[in-house]
Amino acid sequence: MATAPRIYQFPRLFRRLSNQKQQFTKHFINLRESKAYRLEQQSVLVPGLKMCRELRDDGFEMRSIVVTAEKEPHDESAIKHPAIDVLRNPDAFHADKYFVCDVDLTRRILGTASRPGRHEIFSEIKLKEEYNKIPKDADRLLVFDHVNDPGNLGNLVRTGKALGWNAGVITTGTCDMYNDKTIRASRGLTLKWPHVFVKVPDLVAYLEERNMTPVVADMLPTATEDVWTPPNSNISFWNFHGKPQQLPERPALILSSEHQGVQGLDNVLRVSIPMAQGVESLNVSAAGSMIMFELNRLLRSSSL
Repeated sequence: MATAPRIYQFPRLFRRLSNQKQQFTKHFINLRESKAYRLEQQSVLVPGLKMCRELRDDGFEMRSIVVTAEKEPHDESAIKHPAIDVLRNPDAFHADKYFVCDVDLTRRILGTASRPGRHEIFSEIKLKEEYNKIPKDADRLLVFDHVNDPGNLGNLVRTGKALGWNAGVITTGTCDMYNDKTIRASRGLTLKWPHVFVKVPDLVAYLEERNMTPVVADMLPTATEDVWTPPNSNISFWNFHGKPQQLPERPALILSSEHQGVQGLDNVLRVSIPMAQGVESLNVSAAGSMIMFELNRLLRSSSL
């Protein structure tokens, strides 16, 4: 009598997700697809071993962790890194619940744009309330107005974090900080970047209460009399309205993807990147990154 082929036995800790109708499968899909559901649950999906491990090390709570593996692997060698690492040592990734599913279901949960592999892992991470407020010692802020591309938003948060712009304000029309594409573009940094939501009509008052100077990134006008370029600077300031031409010591850099720029802040100081003829504008992520870097350099020089 022929013996049945050997099949790898998954640890009992891991429950099998097999279809989209199961409660937790629907829960995970809703977390990715619905901003309202994410806010209600106060959690997000995070793909990949590196991001999950970094958030774990930063003290984030894992509500669930999911391992991708084929339904009936013949033995452990059929399961590769990083899935096998979690299966062998689940205590290193402490979670309330553990699941396993095949790659087709992982792709449905995470979306095909995330390109999950056949041995992917992902987790449900609980958001931290401490990142829903601006730190008192923040001396530079990013303000996002109508930044509606999640890739741009994630890249700006990642660059801002790297350059010391460690908090921000979200206004009307900006996409969700916890959108799956934003999380991927920021490498998970949107989860630990302090930010608040403020409506545009309240923005200037909010910033001035914190002794911050709002500075709108805008295209340099063809004709204006109050353009000021600091010595050895690669950016120019304008729209002073009679105020002293000097660097803002505590800048709140306002970035917008709207072609017409930020609306309703006509009297606010502007900053521009001089550009060669024939170039109408820059991508908001590229422009914001250059302005942040140059403002850092100018502020350091002025403090010497």
